[in-house]
Amino acid sequence: MGKIKVKDFNLEHTLECGQIFRINRVGDWHYVNAQDKYFKVNQIGNEIEFHGVDKEFVIHFFSLNENLHKILKEINKDKYIEKAIDKYRGLRLIKQDPWECLISFICSSASNIPRIKSKLNALSRSFGKKLMLDEVRNFAFPLPGKINDYKKIVAAKTGFRARYILDANNTIDIKQLNSLRTQPYKSAKDELKKMNGVGDKVADCILLFSLGFYQAFPVDTWIKKTMQLLYFDNNNVPNDRIREFGLDYFGAYAGYAQQYLFMYSRNDLGTSERLRKWKNEGI
Repeated sequence: MGKIKVKDFNLEHTLECGQIFRINRVGDWHYVNAQDKYFKVNQIGNEIEFHGVDKEFVIHFFSLNENLHKILKEINKDKYIEKAIDKYRGLRLIKQDPWECLISFICSSASNIPRIKSKLNALSRSFGKKLMLDEVRNFAFPLPGKINDYKKIVAAKTGFRARYILDANNTIDIKQLNSLRTQPYKSAKDELKKMNGVGDKVADCILLFSLGFYQAFPVDTWIKKTMQLLYFDNNNVPNDRIREFGLDYFGAYAGYAQQYLFMYSRNDLGTSERLRKWKNEGI
């Protein structure tokens, strides 16, 4: 069992903001799957406790060595993002494995978090190696080349995504994905979009959550609705324009702004009516 003192970190906000899916909360503990790791972690005040991984992994995975105060100061451009930062301060971007992140967000298309989680767990049971923690059996996420049985992929209730997953399994390797880190943002995104099942939103999620492109600004339903009302006052703004605005306006850490706005709009507002009240009355 390890412990780390932390500053500007909120475990719950970080794990439950939709950037990672294979997590379960049991009492005060979050049980987390991350590629071939299975560990548990909790937070009490400014200390986190963990079991199943080492200190170096935890620091890297949760981006604890990054200056969050500086990042939040840089994106705090207006009263809307300021309110989101005040409520969800401590949310950090997780450094995920690019392969697992790729398949996770292919599975996210036209789905919700419980269904995404179910699909990923089913794929891991069918193709991943067994893991144990606290006498509980779990499964690692399968490596590229291992998700190789189309019928089992379909049985994981992946639907129309099954063909995309098999195509990715047959064509992608870890070195290829990791090499994208050294490319400019647009070039890396264009490479990802060559894959079946990877459009703008999925590509931006992969870039942001696993490849270190903090300027990526994924546009999903929540962000589209929020940005259109708060920053454009127009319900017909195309996703490309929202994405470009987010990157230009918030800068090098636009992805952090996206996560804070996403959390606040989804959890605290939830409806277009409440979003309008936020804009007009500052609720």
